[in-house]
Amino acid sequence: MSYVGRRAKDGVISRRAAIALAAVAAFGLSAGAASAQDTFKMGGLTSVTGGGASVGVSSTEAWKLAADDINAAGGILGKQVELIIADSMTDPTHGVSEARRLIENEGIQALVGPVTSQESIPVVAVTTEAGIMQITTAASSTLTPEVGPYHFSTSVTAANQMIPNVDYAVDVLGAKKIAIISDNGGMSKAGVSEIIEYLAQKGLEPVAVQEFAFRTEDMTPQLFSLRSAGADAVLFLASLGDDARKLLENRLDIGWDAPVLGNQTMTNYAVGNAQIAGEEAFEGVYSTQFVGMTYCEGDPVGESPFAKFVTSARERVPNVDKLGGAASLTPFYIEPMILAAAINGAGTAEGPAVAKWLEENSDKIEPIIGPISVSGTNHFMPAPEAIKVVKEPHLVREDGLTQRADCGM
Repeated sequence: MSYVGRRAKDGVISRRAAIALAAVAAFGLSAGAASAQDTFKMGGLTSVTGGGASVGVSSTEAWKLAADDINAAGGILGKQVELIIADSMTDPTHGVSEARRLIENEGIQALVGPVTSQESIPVVAVTTEAGIMQITTAASSTLTPEVGPYHFSTSVTAANQMIPNVDYAVDVLGAKKIAIISDNGGMSKAGVSEIIEYLAQKGLEPVAVQEFAFRTEDMTPQLFSLRSAGADAVLFLASLGDDARKLLENRLDIGWDAPVLGNQTMTNYAVGNAQIAGEEAFEGVYSTQFVGMTYCEGDPVGESPFAKFVTSARERVPNVDKLGGAASLTPFYIEPMILAAAINGAGTAEGPAVAKWLEENSDKIEPIIGPISVSGTNHFMPAPEAIKVVKEPHLVREDGLTQRADCGM
């Protein structure tokens, strides 16, 4: 954190400010930090501790990368970005308190995070009241522009993450008895209802629906229930990579080989999860991913924007593969990048102006994931054509891309 010395009227630092500055310097807290007057303060609210701490590591590392890249490109509104991380503790109530602290005490001008929908929904009320632009990975369909006029998401809604999976299960795998299992978060609860509605449009209803708590220790009871119902394909919806791994480990434990089609959480943490659970746990696993992070056979290696980001992340983030690879950083990395582009485009950090600019100019931004498209009625940024089904998500090409399942179709 930087310290801002107050200047007296005669242009010299006041005695009180000088004492405070010396005290801060004595503790080494001011080293290398610019004054708040000279920086653009961006808050980062994530689960440093609590049940979502594994995601907290990925998001923090990604935001640091983005801040460095933004600063190298000239910063925001001509100022260098100062990233201030706060811990939500994976608790919505504490997250709200930290959001208020960031805004009222730290003086942030924009916010990235929190990570989950159940944390983001109450925090959006705080940022809306303050007129602060906010980008999260929340995927709850309840986060409409009416609820959060200055809130945008780098995720698609849970249902839109899963609709390509439903189509693939039915049209390609020939599934007729589809089951659903999800965590108990806000994103998933809204998504399951919408997935059931979409299945009905295809003349189907799930043979079973099961739910588990965040960071559950055992999903075997839910999986036994799905298997007993005769499911020939399982739709999996969750926010935490740890839960994706647990599902696959327990599926392997009970010797069940029904195909699993997961949302992007399954893809983003597949590399790290395969190192823990083993590659055999990923047999018959499909999931969705942004098109910019995928390839078909014959596509050039290492030339896409995402492939170049992978190279950079491998060089700059220690043990990035243990975090789940560069893919696990991507949803968070693009948050500050999009904020920077929108604020610079609008020429101000004021929430109403930036939101309006983004609604009218989202097609001018080209993030590494693929096309984005928002409007006055939709603040979930990835365009529909940006979501693809991938196969063997744990097997990434040397440049970090995952093979699409629809190649040649």
